[in-house]
Amino acid sequence: MPLPASGIRLIAGLVLMTAGAGFAGMLCARGDYQSAIVVNVVSLIGLFLLTVSASVESVLLAWFVSEPLASFYLRYPVDRSVITYDRTVFGLLILVVFLEASGAVTRDALFAKISWVKERRGFSLTKFELAWGFLSVIALASALGQSNNVASAMRIAIDTFCLPVFAFYFARSRVDLRSGGRWLLLGCMALALFLLASGVFELVTGIDLFQYKGADLVREGERRVNGPFAADSSFAIICLLLFLFLRAAPGLVRARIDRSGKVVYAVASAAAAVGALLSLFRVVAFALVTCWILQRWASNRASSKSSRNRSALHQLVPLASLMAVAVIVVGCLMSAMAPSLFTNRLADPRSVFGRLATWQAAAEIALEKPVFGVGLANYAEYFDASHYYSDEAPEEVAETKAADSPHSNILWVASELGLTGLVLYIAANVFLFRMGWRALNRAADSRQGRAAACFLALLVAYWIPGLTLAIGYYSDLNLYSLFLLGVLSGQFSDVSPASRQSQSTVEF
Repeated sequence: MPLPASGIRLIAGLVLMTAGAGFAGMLCARGDYQSAIVVNVVSLIGLFLLTVSASVESVLLAWFVSEPLASFYLRYPVDRSVITYDRTVFGLLILVVFLEASGAVTRDALFAKISWVKERRGFSLTKFELAWGFLSVIALASALGQSNNVASAMRIAIDTFCLPVFAFYFARSRVDLRSGGRWLLLGCMALALFLLASGVFELVTGIDLFQYKGADLVREGERRVNGPFAADSSFAIICLLLFLFLRAAPGLVRARIDRSGKVVYAVASAAAAVGALLSLFRVVAFALVTCWILQRWASNRASSKSSRNRSALHQLVPLASLMAVAVIVVGCLMSAMAPSLFTNRLADPRSVFGRLATWQAAAEIALEKPVFGVGLANYAEYFDASHYYSDEAPEEVAETKAADSPHSNILWVASELGLTGLVLYIAANVFLFRMGWRALNRAADSRQGRAAACFLALLVAYWIPGLTLAIGYYSDLNLYSLFLLGVLSGQFSDVSPASRQSQSTVEF
């Protein structure tokens, strides 16, 4: 006989609170009061998720908005964190879904506010989720069997590979824009404004608001705006993703926005676009223009073909011109405000030569260990051992030497996880692209077409910088990217999210 849901949740909550209080007491005895507060807050969050009647959808949306700040403040220990906000939230959500699937508690008792939870007919995984799941297993095995620093590699394997695929699955199966879309829209607007404000403050004052270890605001004499994230590339690309999603959100949510709301929406969209350019990544600026055009083209392609509508090409020409002018204006303003920074980051060709040398070195390392790679998180040490501590000189192009990081997602996976991991990584992304392309071709209405267009634009916006930067390292960027892709993929059908079966699913 199934146990009462309230009893299971209460027992789990009490166990969590007791463990948290005991651990916090040990930390207080050592005088580490800040860590004790973090542990108590995390245990309270777990108690709230287990005992309060909240929907998975509402928990995910709350996590999405609070992730930048909560991830910085809610972690223990501060360096090499074991307890983090992301692991706590997704760990508890996984526990809840496991209890649902096992029948230990009734589905309508857990998170009963989900109106469609009783309609679920089974558990399904897309081909992307299967491929990425196997990739996560490979990453975990590499961390345990090959990595020189197992603890650090395990953190990368869990945060960078495992948690994002759970974010995609929960977003795909549990978030419905018809019920939670307006809150997601408001959350994206708030995030865009917050990120711009924090980025501008750091750029103008030179003060690092959120000091992650190893993520200095000033590196090599340049200010690398990163806001509440550990990397400046995460800051720029997350702003880019927010901008693209905000462009499509009104048509997806079908929210009624009054005049003042339209002003706030326009300001938030502009804030996300400017935030994407603050770090002065050439590739992000290129992705911004390319993906906005792609999104507009794909939306027009999926919309009804009325004789009154102009062709997609005619609509894209003025849009492309407007975007080009906007990027030029922003670039000129930034070069006027900080001419030395503009010269170093955008106009100096040495960064291009250095990137070419780095790719050459990464490709050679990948070929040296072709099957399973050098091991997760081992690239820098392997590079040093094979170059600086040996007779082999670092690769260089035009007297610019290679860096000790691969600077490309593909080369990163190929060098650290080998051909085995690379095949799964490419397959997973191909499945993602096919999912969006099929949805675009089979869209039943303009809403589904906009969802598919935004899906493809977000995927391309992640891949363009990923060709020249190893952005796959950063868990926050992977979480935001796959969460938004999961939300959009859940809108490709008219049926309720929990009962959706995509064109490529495996039933259990």
